[in-house]
Amino acid sequence: MRGQPHARNLDRWQRLTDDGDVPGLHRVLTGLNVDAIEMREVSPMLGLLAQSERSEVLGRPL
Repeated sequence: MRGQPHARNLDRWQRLTDDGDVPGLHRVLTGLNVDAIEMREVSPMLGLLAQSERSEVLGRPL
């Protein structure tokens, strides 16, 4: 994770959480557009759940 786009997206995550922008967070966490996908590449949510927990939530086998 390096470079300006990643730093900019981390700043955007910070703003979304600082502002309590739940609809904005939802759009980024579930969106299928390029912007949402790029935001998730540097998601501060990474590591919040163990892979086994994440798979269970997503309904996928490990």
